[in-house]
Amino acid sequence: MLQLLGLCRFSYPALADFQTSHADLAARKAALFAPERLDLRLMWFRHILLPAIRAQTDPDFTLLLLLGEDLPEPWRGRLLEAVGEVRQIVPVFRPPMNHRAVCREVLMEARDQDADWVAEFRLDDDDAVAVDFVERARRDFAAHVRGLAEEHGSALLDYQRGLVVEAGPEGLALHPLVARAWAAGLCLIYPPSEPTALMDYPHHRVWWRMPCVSRPEVMMFLRGAHGTNDSLVNRREGITLKMGQPAVRRILKSRFAVDLPAFRQALAAL
Repeated sequence: MLQLLGLCRFSYPALADFQTSHADLAARKAALFAPERLDLRLMWFRHILLPAIRAQTDPDFTLLLLLGEDLPEPWRGRLLEAVGEVRQIVPVFRPPMNHRAVCREVLMEARDQDADWVAEFRLDDDDAVAVDFVERARRDFAAHVRGLAEEHGSALLDYQRGLVVEAGPEGLALHPLVARAWAAGLCLIYPPSEPTALMDYPHHRVWWRMPCVSRPEVMMFLRGAHGTNDSLVNRREGITLKMGQPAVRRILKSRFAVDLPAFRQALAAL
């Protein structure tokens, strides 16, 4: 049996081991909990991440939503209300801790020790996976990855084709591309007894730590790019695909369940 287990961090105030640095914890919380930032992140979460999670063709998965214990109202209530209808999303509240340590802790607590293998994946709160991500990951594991995992003790499944949704001063731009080892397209697969977890592996270098099966054929991930990204969304790391915008907009709807007019309206309202 393969368990699909995901992690999404929503403005979690980690003590250390995170890319954006601040003078101290108070400064970090001030930045993460700024009202205009929380409004923007919640808007992306509702319109980009949530639709495809709600629409997964295989409902047998869990997405852990890591939150700080003091995430302020009204955003705390709005977020919990938004995920309340999706049973696969499990909010997990933690005090400030080391970033990798807290991610490892919540993932390990959620692993099913009766499973043969666990496939861990990660999303930022402005990312998305395709509506059949869980179904395809389970199928590709059985057909292509299981033998590698059994031989080496772990394996990597890398979905390489996706979209960047970029919000800038001139509005939204949609960029189709193929990119290796982008975080939103990865599944790290190992036994549930494995002492490490996916945040222990830098996503852009994990391909040399375990054997990898790459699938570049189908649109499988979406990355949001805007002013509050913790890490740069660098499209030059990938290969831009030549595709007309009408086709890209259709993919956004069919593969990720994103209502583009509603998203544009919500973005303009901020």
